[in-house]
Amino acid sequence: MMRAPSPYLFILMGTTSLLLQITVLRLLLATFSGNELDIGITLSFWLIYVGIGSYAGKRISFNRAFCLSFVFIALLTLPTALAIKTVRVLLSLEPGEAVSFVDTVLSTALILLPLCFIIGIQFPLAVSYAGTVNPAGRIYGLESLGAFCGGILFTFLISSRISALELCLVLSLINIAAAVYFSRRKLILLSIIVPIFFYVIFHASAPSFLWRGAQVVRVGESRLGEIAAITIGKQSSIYANGQLVFSYPDAQTEEMSIHFPMTLHPSPKDILVIGGSPGIFRELLKYQVARVDFIELDPKIIDFSLELLKSPEDLNAVQDSRIHIIIQDGRRFIKSLRNRTYDMLILNLPQPSTASINRFYTIEFFREARNVLKKDGILTMHMPRSAGYMGKSMQTASASIYNSLLSVFPHVEVTSQEYGLLFSSDTQINNDADLLKRRYMERGLPVRYFHSYIFRDAFSPFGVNYVKQRLSEIKSVNTDFQPSAYLFNLMLWAEIHGGKSLHHFLQIKRWQLLGTIIIILSFLSPFLFRHRKRVISFSIFTTGFSGISFLLIAILACQSLHGYVYEMIGILSALFMIGLWAGTAVSGTLQKPLRTLLLLDMSCILLAVSSVFLFQESGSLYVIVFVAGILCGAQFSAANLSAGESMSGSRLYALDLFGSFVGALISTLIIIPLFGIPTALVLIGVIKTFSAAMIFNLRPVHTSRYWAR
Repeated sequence: MMRAPSPYLFILMGTTSLLLQITVLRLLLATFSGNELDIGITLSFWLIYVGIGSYAGKRISFNRAFCLSFVFIALLTLPTALAIKTVRVLLSLEPGEAVSFVDTVLSTALILLPLCFIIGIQFPLAVSYAGTVNPAGRIYGLESLGAFCGGILFTFLISSRISALELCLVLSLINIAAAVYFSRRKLILLSIIVPIFFYVIFHASAPSFLWRGAQVVRVGESRLGEIAAITIGKQSSIYANGQLVFSYPDAQTEEMSIHFPMTLHPSPKDILVIGGSPGIFRELLKYQVARVDFIELDPKIIDFSLELLKSPEDLNAVQDSRIHIIIQDGRRFIKSLRNRTYDMLILNLPQPSTASINRFYTIEFFREARNVLKKDGILTMHMPRSAGYMGKSMQTASASIYNSLLSVFPHVEVTSQEYGLLFSSDTQINNDADLLKRRYMERGLPVRYFHSYIFRDAFSPFGVNYVKQRLSEIKSVNTDFQPSAYLFNLMLWAEIHGGKSLHHFLQIKRWQLLGTIIIILSFLSPFLFRHRKRVISFSIFTTGFSGISFLLIAILACQSLHGYVYEMIGILSALFMIGLWAGTAVSGTLQKPLRTLLLLDMSCILLAVSSVFLFQESGSLYVIVFVAGILCGAQFSAANLSAGESMSGSRLYALDLFGSFVGALISTLIIIPLFGIPTALVLIGVIKTFSAAMIFNLRPVHTSRYWAR
């Protein structure tokens, strides 16, 4: 005989779901090279599958189904994680090779289906099992409370201390233990063989299987992601979340990245470098530098990098008193500087293909960089390179950065597109090839690959004028919260890797989007207005849409403000979930739920509008997410009470998740990349206004009794 309902089981549901969601998201980001599109794609499929499972679960009626759901989640957790780990191998991709958009979508869709479907089934089974007054609202609240606990545990205990696979194993064992306790059947304990088997097999074969053809030097996880150091032949490489950070030894790249910009300055003494290989220390110390500050956000990357250094020259360079390795976010470091300025700021980062990298290519960052440069100081960075014609996507991606620099610095110089370099300063930058050649030769630097003829080639008048002319044709700029360079690099990625549909999708205009929304809402109006059941359904759909949109906006805003998102997902999700719990708790016994639903919709509109002015402060983001959680939780409970017996809690839950699916997909794929965060917030307000209007229209003209329902 099964035990009586326990709130701890429902709390465990939420804790397991959130921790698995964060873990799966981390694994997929590492697999698909950390692109923020993956956050939207992953959450979209997660939510729609959970919603489908919730809708299907209400048709399951046998007694032990709720107990078995814990067992199935335990059995599917590690296979799901391992399937994600093997995607790159199955697609025959080399280390660092980008995954196409189609492969990203299909892989995510197939891998998440079984686990998310079972998680979705669990909610209606729990509602059926609980059998209390307003069980859907109560379990929704307890599950949210469990998710809050999961977010807190992840942020303050699990992150960077327990690997993703270890966490999956622990969650599997806990869910099996819960099933044994709940069902009183010890035979279920035999199922622990499955997760332990997968865990042991993976650890026995993972390095050689996942990095075929390479020797794995070291693999680890930090609070920022998964780090791997591998060796192929005589060259080693560091990967962070599947993206190449640098290779070593790579003297040709190291010499080019240092000697070209250093020659532009007549006497570079104080140098600031953000990102790249410690191998550049060797090249920098060939100059009469006074100080070199090297900034890296992730301490594990530094640890892994120093293990790869082999030559005595590189090892001695690291120990030189002029070299200062600083573990901090580059932008935060620059903001904290008071009495220190630099002759050179070398931005040694990849192209802004992710929001975390994009923040180093925005107007806001360029202003901060200008403040720490001396009067004749130079900021140097890379843009996409090509040996032939500059295509439209490459043109727009580079132009948004170029225009952003021009809006901050009075002097910006470019090289021909084969070199793809940008230089900015408050004073005129002398790019005369003969002068630069003479200056370089006078310094007599011992180099192997860099040659003085490069200046004539890079600064040829024809090549420079062609690049400037092409870049000046585009007028867009790149900012923290309207990341156009990130968007254009997504378009370039889609163009290169065969995602033609995504490429065209990302070119949608603001009026096209607005027109589409108006047409859809106009089409739905005759079917929704003055039909109580449909109005409540639409209200819950918009609640899911707005809730996930608020959360994703906060996550991506934190990415732009702080440079990392993985750890922040835990705390932001926790705040949203505790808000959901609080909302359901205070609205579980409403006397006038329909009127409350209208007031909550209006409050959501107010939150969206006010957030347009508040989201740029990190402290405000936590408040916004918490309040959004309260409103969404209260709306779910109010809608459940308003619907009465005419609609099941599982159906409302499925509608809520379907709205979240649409919100996750549209926000990350279209609204934020194309139009920025403020537009995304306005869209929430518009959709909720439509929902509030429909609820208000339910009120009969000559009576107020309806609002007592």
